[in-house]
Amino acid sequence: MAARYRDSRQVELPFLEFADTEAGGEREQRRVPAPESAIPDESGDAALPKRSRLGSVAEMAAAWNLTARLANAAPIGAAYGECLDCAVEVSGRAKVQAGVAYTEERRIVLNTKLLEAGREADRDATFLHECAHILANRCYRARCNHDHRWKRVMEMLGEPPRASHRLDYLSREAHAVVAWACRNCGEAYHFVRAPRRRVSDCYCRHCGPRAGRLEVTSTSRGAVA
Repeated sequence: MAARYRDSRQVELPFLEFADTEAGGEREQRRVPAPESAIPDESGDAALPKRSRLGSVAEMAAAWNLTARLANAAPIGAAYGECLDCAVEVSGRAKVQAGVAYTEERRIVLNTKLLEAGREADRDATFLHECAHILANRCYRARCNHDHRWKRVMEMLGEPPRASHRLDYLSREAHAVVAWACRNCGEAYHFVRAPRRRVSDCYCRHCGPRAGRLEVTSTSRGAVA
């Protein structure tokens, strides 16, 4: 599973649940929202540190030797100056989210794990990715998400216009507290937080309700089947 950035789109659900209807007791199929989406929000354990401010975009770009890269977006105009004034924060609460840009609040939040030694390339790529969101959104006065306008800004910054890339230390597998697997095809479903549905109530999206029964398996955090 690739590390993903904040996006408002609903993720396709990985499985279905059987549930009894209140009238008549007939069984029906209905989709069940996953306990957490593949693009998680910043909610997390209360014990984890809250976000803290590192500096402005201009200050952090200078500290990380990215000023020249950002300057390639200067022709955009006023949006460039607005981006430089945005705050850069770090958060330890997100588990699998590398970064997120809040255009209206004029701030960027990076995962604290990106600041660990040896991860400078990932930090820089995520920082520029989020700056591109601010630049595109402010320039076009619209939420550009990962559309052609955002891609154009990414190219200006010298970055490949990819919506995601894999970071093993921010993967769902690395942070899963529970993992389910299909007994038939082996498809795995990793949960960063405990699922609200019973494994017996769900089945594999590929194999269906007859062959695709699920079971709890061991995870990187030692959940027992």
